[in-house]
Amino acid sequence: MNCFLCWRRPIDSKVTKTAKQKQAFKHRVQEWAVKLDVEVVWLGVRPMHNKWASCSTNGHLNFNAELLGLDRDLWDYVIVHELLHFFVPNHGRLWKSLMRAHLGDYEVSERKLKSLSLPPTGVLDKENAR
Repeated sequence: MNCFLCWRRPIDSKVTKTAKQKQAFKHRVQEWAVKLDVEVVWLGVRPMHNKWASCSTNGHLNFNAELLGLDRDLWDYVIVHELLHFFVPNHGRLWKSLMRAHLGDYEVSERKLKSLSLPPTGVLDKENAR
């Protein structure tokens, strides 16, 4: 019997790896959301051209898909960074204190992230321009 339902192409291991990374990343976001007592209404991971992540006041989070290939400490930095914006909308003293309380020396991860060339004009560059 030869039909299109019986024939399967092998699944690309890169696609499988990316799907697993995306699932692990979303799981990590949920872990931090529970820890910080934040309700995440919607969570997306997609290509973004000029920032690592964004959030809205109604509980929506978007993360740059490029994060999936980075170290877990950078995941935590970006995740906590965005989740704390549900409490503090700016990057003032309170926000910095909360970052330090949850991640310790978060500036190390911040510097690592800024040293990467992805995305070309990152959200962190915009923050420092203020």
